[in-house]
Amino acid sequence: MSALSLSHRHLQIAALLLCVVTLSALAVVHTSFKNRQLFIELQALQLEATQQKVKLGRLLIEESTWSSLAAIEHTASTQLSMMVPRPDQLVVVSTLSQQGDR
Repeated sequence: MSALSLSHRHLQIAALLLCVVTLSALAVVHTSFKNRQLFIELQALQLEATQQKVKLGRLLIEESTWSSLAAIEHTASTQLSMMVPRPDQLVVVSTLSQQGDR
């Protein structure tokens, strides 16, 4: 082989290696950029999840407050003008039918 063909071969290998290194560097840059974007999205979703947990906690407290017997009785008496019946006003209705009633 002549020195010219050997030098030409070295240039081809160097050009090929330069292309491979450039493509590899571009892939690293793209991957780093995508990683940053996904990390920012993850942080936003974690913040939203935390806010949803706080909101759920508030709603559970509100639900337990509204479902307490005292709150129900207060609402019934103030907004609906209801009152607890006297014992002589109570009527017991049986929902079980007996064999002889048919």
